[in-house]
Amino acid sequence: YRHLRTSLLFSSAGKPPQSILITSSQPSEGKTTTAINTAITLAQADADVVVVDCDLRRPRLHSHFNLENTQGLTNYLSGDRNTENLIRTCRDLPRLKVITSGPIPPNPAELLGSPEMRNLLQFLRGRFKHIIIDSPPAISFTDAAILATQVDGVVIVAMAGKSSMHLMRRFKHRLANI
Repeated sequence: YRHLRTSLLFSSAGKPPQSILITSSQPSEGKTTTAINTAITLAQADADVVVVDCDLRRPRLHSHFNLENTQGLTNYLSGDRNTENLIRTCRDLPRLKVITSGPIPPNPAELLGSPEMRNLLQFLRGRFKHIIIDSPPAISFTDAAILATQVDGVVIVAMAGKSSMHLMRRFKHRLANI
């Protein structure tokens, strides 16, 4: 993950990507693990980092940080604009903040594509050096494609011996088109 951090920091000339979407073509390929560990290594390098659980279908970020998931992103996107309850501090790393998904909504893609989501990302850009976004798999839902239009960079996670190269290429091509 330190190698990934270094690669991300040097991935674009002049300025590293501030907002990074972590996704994969299929379920269970390590998106959440990669998002968490990328955020941790960036925070260990003395940067203010927030990791956001945008997997509004099968959220798991909260369980890794032992946080309740009764309040989170979906509450904010549905009208609760209180960012004090939204952004939580990681106990072991004070420079790492966490935004859990909140309750599972009936309309995840609509919430993620909303003006409120764009406004939240703009707000986070003003407060954090890096924003790491965990998303659902790209092949099953449009959520990752919607989020990809709102970030500076996308990391596609693949599992050795499991991931379909065809699906990964198809998603990469789809991203390039949008």
